[in-house]
Amino acid sequence: MNNQLLTGGLRDVVHIIPLGHEIDRAVAPFTKNKADRAYILAIPPDGGLDPGMVKKQHYFVGRVTGRLQELGIAVTFVPVAMFDILDVLKGVSFLIRTEKEAGNAVYVNMSSCGRKTSVAVTLAAMVHEVPLYYVSADRYATGGGEEECEHGLSIVENVRTEVFQRFRIMMPKPENVMLLVELLRRKESGGDGMTSEEIIGFFHSIGVHGYEEEKLHTAERDAYQRAKKKRALLNRMNRGYLRELEEQGYVERQWQGRNFSVQVTKAGEHIACVSGLIPGSGV
Repeated sequence: MNNQLLTGGLRDVVHIIPLGHEIDRAVAPFTKNKADRAYILAIPPDGGLDPGMVKKQHYFVGRVTGRLQELGIAVTFVPVAMFDILDVLKGVSFLIRTEKEAGNAVYVNMSSCGRKTSVAVTLAAMVHEVPLYYVSADRYATGGGEEECEHGLSIVENVRTEVFQRFRIMMPKPENVMLLVELLRRKESGGDGMTSEEIIGFFHSIGVHGYEEEKLHTAERDAYQRAKKKRALLNRMNRGYLRELEEQGYVERQWQGRNFSVQVTKAGEHIACVSGLIPGSGV
């Protein structure tokens, strides 16, 4: 986890720390390893949740922030809907992708948050192929008293940090990932999927090879060529893109007569959110 020299200068070492009621598990790794910056992800202060829970969570945010700053680590707080797996996927994946594109080394702590959040964190780290680590606890605070206020739920006396083996998670081809992102964007905006013509137009807009000409000729004398061109684009779309997404269970077609619209499935929503192309609610 040490800084490494890249062509053109030093890269930052950046940690992403989704935080629950923990202190030691968030801070302990930095007693042995250096870092330049850290993102702390936690529930928003004004997210409409139980005020007592929010107050308690942000006590831990404040303690961890202070401890990291004492170690010379710049801290950025990112509010995330921590009980919403899709929002966690969006937030963590977007941060990873952004930092990697800037040439920085990214590490993700999956032990400083709750179980549900850690599932999303693990998926994001595996998809984007960054180190994912777990900080072991020696014992646990009981009774919610002084020990918990000082250490969090987990007490770390001997720092043991385990970096998980990476498992490659196969994502769809880039064009299909962008299509899933667009389908999710439309769904979240209250839309109703995409027609074949809309998908052709979308592929044109993102520069997919073979879709350079979005508008088909409209002159009456070009009707035959227009129909021929449309059939070719539809065949390419079905064979090269939609069939793959359907077989993977990421989209489904809803038919009305001879026409259909393409809808993103729940599985497809997860792929769109873990792509790193969608900022989370607080990013």
